[in-house]
Amino acid sequence: MNAESKEPVYIIIPVHNRKSTTLKCLETLNQHGDLQSYHVVVVDDGSTDGTAEAIHCLYPNITVLAGDGNLWWTGAIKKGMEYAYEQGAEYFVWLNDDCYPQKDAITKLLDLCKSDSKLIVGGQSLDPDTFEPSYGGIITNFRKIIPITAPKNQLKECEGLNGNLVCFSRTIIEIIGYPNTKLFPHYHGDTTYTHTAKKKGCKLLICGDAITFCKNDHFPVSWMVNEGYLLDYWKEYFTIKSAFYWKAELNYYREMLGLFGILFYAYDRYIKFGLIFLLVSTLPLNLRIKLKQIGRTITKVS
Repeated sequence: MNAESKEPVYIIIPVHNRKSTTLKCLETLNQHGDLQSYHVVVVDDGSTDGTAEAIHCLYPNITVLAGDGNLWWTGAIKKGMEYAYEQGAEYFVWLNDDCYPQKDAITKLLDLCKSDSKLIVGGQSLDPDTFEPSYGGIITNFRKIIPITAPKNQLKECEGLNGNLVCFSRTIIEIIGYPNTKLFPHYHGDTTYTHTAKKKGCKLLICGDAITFCKNDHFPVSWMVNEGYLLDYWKEYFTIKSAFYWKAELNYYREMLGLFGILFYAYDRYIKFGLIFLLVSTLPLNLRIKLKQIGRTITKVS
């Protein structure tokens, strides 16, 4: 199928120095016929491991846009969205390269989006080893941001979507524009963008039947197995690619919970969490690992 006969659907994949992971993602799309049906745009943010060259060799019909290494996730997604919009895309699909959509997952998301131009739909990520839910979306209560997932055969409403596999129409960009790269250069650009759309009258759904395999590698107490102490952990707050980057997290709490979110962020990260860290960091590493295992068990049960 040539480019002219493909649907006006653009799958946007941000990548950086994960050639084997990226190629596995593209091969998954190829096996399920998605490469043949839809346009694919890979935004290669300054990879030095031959990612772009390998894609050009194996998949010459895929568009590769180059970054300088400073786009990060949100900048790469925005660059791909802008390109696709200029090409006349009617539907946009975010896809992380460590996610492997299963057969018809993208089609199921598209079918839902075609029924309502103000609908944004995310797939349900499962851990490929355990088949347990990994990523989906989030909801909020008074002071917490809570991850949620959608069981098979169900659609679940949410207040923000993880950007692992997400589909929406051109209408969404015309309503709210593009993701905010200044406040959310890497993390939270996905959930805040979709949350903004919801506040503007759009609807967010997780589709339990649109499965993608993706591991959750951001377990919240994994820092306890680090050899480092408070100073090492503190550096994470000033590292853009870190899940704890202060600017993104502070504005994430503000965006999702309002002005009081800033206070909740300060309490969770600098008071409560800081005291726990100081206490735990004085313990031997083997005991910290044991505590991590207990914490993982409690998280699964709850």
